[in-house]
Amino acid sequence: MFKPYATAAAFVITAVPSLLQLVTPGLETALMRDPAAIRGGEWWRLVTALVVQDGGLWGTLFNLASLAVLGYCAERSFGPGRWLTLYAAGALAGEASGYLTNDPGAGNSIAVCGLAAGLALAATERLDRSLGAFYAVVLAASLLADLGTWGVAAMIALAAAGSQLVAQRERVPFWLHVAVLVAAAAILIVRLDLHGFALLGGIMVGWILKGTSPSTSTRTKPA
Repeated sequence: MFKPYATAAAFVITAVPSLLQLVTPGLETALMRDPAAIRGGEWWRLVTALVVQDGGLWGTLFNLASLAVLGYCAERSFGPGRWLTLYAAGALAGEASGYLTNDPGAGNSIAVCGLAAGLALAATERLDRSLGAFYAVVLAASLLADLGTWGVAAMIALAAAGSQLVAQRERVPFWLHVAVLVAAAAILIVRLDLHGFALLGGIMVGWILKGTSPSTSTRTKPA
């Protein structure tokens, strides 16, 4: 029976401080990515920023749920070693871009981007591929929320359209997952959103995984 040890470990390590920060003033500030503090020698913030969240309660719950779902799918598909490689790729690309663009913040979503990109590119299960691409669409759609009423409407429409990747996964060709993933990453990068760079890191590693070894998913029938 498959047991997602890497996902469970990452979830606990992330969830405890992420939930604790909601009742402990100053914890997020002490652990977040602060480019000025990092330049002053507090390099460890590049790591601790992954275990606290800057999106409030709902952002925290979304990030933890995303880690649980996409983490499970990625570990089942690729195994714990490749799971860690994808997770680290998203985290490294996201944190590096945040530091270089002087963007303070916190959250594990950039690391989840690595898992999402790997799934969209290299997973053999249709459900896993569609979930990875859908996550990228949601991130791109979230950028529209600050454009007023029409932006929110467009965001909802884009997210609804993206959900069809999952609902109609039996009909969606592989190339469309890749196209959606790359388009979402490009949109985010143009807006200098860290998730775009994180997706790019996951795309690079996912492409290598796709070329060097097949998915190790134990299921044989499309989900």
